[in-house]
Amino acid sequence: MGNPLGIGSSVMINRMVDRSGTPVEAQLGKVAELSLALQRAISDEQARAALLSPDGEAETPVVDSGAVVDRLI
Repeated sequence: MGNPLGIGSSVMINRMVDRSGTPVEAQLGKVAELSLALQRAISDEQARAALLSPDGEAETPVVDSGAVVDRLI
């Protein structure tokens, strides 16, 4: 395999689906489920950061590696 820092978010999601042992017929649905979970986690992280921010706003977290995906999901 590779280093989770060196792979993209879509590759990490596909690896998570593969590791979970999802049947081939259900893999596309599992990818969609994990992608939605990632988007939800990003929104939650941004909302949490906004609560701690003095002006009540926060930037969207950057998902630039598989390690970030692994941490959020």
